Amino acid sequence: MSVNLLDSLKEYITPELLSQASGALGESESGVSNAISSALPTLLGGLLNKSGDSNAMGSVMDLITKSSADSGGILSNLGGLLSGGNSEASGIGSSLLSLLFGGKLSSITDLIAGVSGIKSSSAGSILGMAAPLLLGHLGKSGITLSGLTGLLSSQKESILAAAPAGLGSVLGFSGISGGSFGSASGGTTDGHSGDSGFPKWLIPLLLIGAALLALYYFTKGCNKSDMESSDVSVEAVDSLVGKASSEMDSATSGAVDAMGDAASALGNFFKFKLPNGVELNAPEKGIENQLVTWLNDKSKVVDKTTWFNFDRLLFETGKSTLKPESQEQLKNIAEVLKAYPSVEIKLGGYTDNVGDPKANLKLSGDRASSVMNELVKLGIDAKRIVAEGYGDQHPVASNDTEEGRAQNRRIAIRVTKK
Repeated sequence: MSVNLLDSLKEYITPELLSQASGALGESESGVSNAISSALPTLLGGLLNKSGDSNAMGSVMDLITKSSADSGGILSNLGGLLSGGNSEASGIGSSLLSLLFGGKLSSITDLIAGVSGIKSSSAGSILGMAAPLLLGHLGKSGITLSGLTGLLSSQKESILAAAPAGLGSVLGFSGISGGSFGSASGGTTDGHSGDSGFPKWLIPLLLIGAALLALYYFTKGCNKSDMESSDVSVEAVDSLVGKASSEMDSATSGAVDAMGDAASALGNFFKFKLPNGVELNAPEKGIENQLVTWLNDKSKVVDKTTWFNFDRLLFETGKSTLKPESQEQLKNIAEVLKAYPSVEIKLGGYTDNVGDPKANLKLSGDRASSVMNELVKLGIDAKRIVAEGYGDQHPVASNDTEEGRAQNRRIAIRVTKK
């Protein structure tokens, strides 16, 4: 199998398949591509969620075994799965979806639809194609149960990083995180110029490097008689390396759990209608619901202190370039502004206090402007929006901790006209 499971699955997604799926579903090729890019890590995330359940994984292996008999037929005619061309493969794929997501499959489908900008029915069809694809690929590889769990574990970070925003909340567990789930504060994520302090996960690596370096110089400087007494030193180095590796695993797990907790803190996704009849799918405590609730409350008046923080925006590290995963929330906010045509807003960009203040001020302004430009592209009149960067001003938490700095890095909305 390919070194990276997610990449190996994407190799089956050819331009011909995208064109075929686009025509069959009545969706744009870009929308179909985004949906498949979300569906594949969603399935792998579901497998990760079940990887500790021996009964569930045994059932998964049964489905893989069934798919292995016709893996060539499945993988060579993925488009046929969209039109019911291989009912047996589709049935096996449906079994996998039920096994992984159960009663939450509808929410998973809506999540992928929201992220990719396609209909829920189309997202369901794409999931129905992606599940047999995954099973067929694994069946073709001849993978074993231990091999599958080991592969999932080794590639956990890359899978989680590609998972769509909100997946952890829908599945109701904190094991899924990654870049798509936002920072601990529910604000923007990724680094900026001089983003945060020294990363904890780097310390164990430095310890390992120091230990190996010490061992190299020790053995290089020893003669044969010295080497006879070097076992204790070697054992000490081995112990240090083992301890550092354990600390690194612990640090990684802690970071994953923290990001998963942040996603869970937003609450479950639910659907609600705007005054113009448009239905949104958003977290209970996300910016969309907060903003709409405030706008509907006649007792709330415009002031200069009420801000609403975006919770699912992602930027390229050190840049003002928004990642594709941000589109779901941007589209939601655009729909809110369309539903309340008299509302005008101000976008504020903020950073922590690490790094050059001037660079941070510029970056915060550029990021706020990027969000504004995206909303304009989505049909909002530019006259209704003002964007400004504040750099490290107006922190909402202490910059003395990583958690506090994460909260201070954010993009926020203030209503300037209701």
